[in-house]
Amino acid sequence: MIDGADIFAFTALACIFGYLLYIIYYTLDLFFLNPFKRIAPLTKQEEYTIQSNLPFYVHLDKDKKKRFKKRVVRFRDRKKIVFHADVVEKEKITLLLSATAAMLTLGMADFLILSVKKILVYPSQYYSKFTKKDHYGEYNPSLKTLIFSEEYLLHGFKIPNDNINLAVHEFSHAISFNVANKLNLRSYKFMFGMRKINTLFHNATFIAKVDSTGYFRSYGKSNIHEFFAVSVENFVETPEEFKRQFPKLYNTIRRMLNFGFYRMKA
Repeated sequence: MIDGADIFAFTALACIFGYLLYIIYYTLDLFFLNPFKRIAPLTKQEEYTIQSNLPFYVHLDKDKKKRFKKRVVRFRDRKKIVFHADVVEKEKITLLLSATAAMLTLGMADFLILSVKKILVYPSQYYSKFTKKDHYGEYNPSLKTLIFSEEYLLHGFKIPNDNINLAVHEFSHAISFNVANKLNLRSYKFMFGMRKINTLFHNATFIAKVDSTGYFRSYGKSNIHEFFAVSVENFVETPEEFKRQFPKLYNTIRRMLNFGFYRMKA
């Protein structure tokens, strides 16, 4: 006769075994070794769309482009994106959001960004129930949700060097939350970089230079988290100028994102 203790022990072991299987499945999926998943690759037109909207892509070598493209289709397949009925360019938005996530995490193992479970897209500026304010985009860590407006999201890709990209900005927040305070070397390096940025952010001489150059938009001065997200926008859109004007901050972000593979072309 099976008693309650035996049932409890069996249930606990089954849960542990199921969790281990999920970890194995997730790990295989991260490194594209999952034999159960067959996802269609990017089309030539999709690759052209990415290249036209993210100049970063042309700076990658052949192997990194291959890795990047696999991650784009994997992210697109795994993330739930919910569109308001009035959103027009659903496919393009899905592709560009997936490409942005793959770009910012190309130097990391976890490109699926577990701190994001859902992405919502509205046609334009919307009223947020979370902050009780109008927004163009936001990241809600408690709900693991990214929210964008189609108008401002697509506008961020139209001018590739104006240092304004809503997708990059909000994904930077999500990645920061995803990486922070985990027990691994990547988290330690990321948090060490954030502490260095925080030191600069509270340095009067550094802020005076930020003000005098006008290189970073003023919204970045709201707090350290917004300054990081704004800095990543600049890192992606005008890396040469960023490195020239603020080399210390540029190299800090480069290490945080593990962009050692990235080589700007002359």
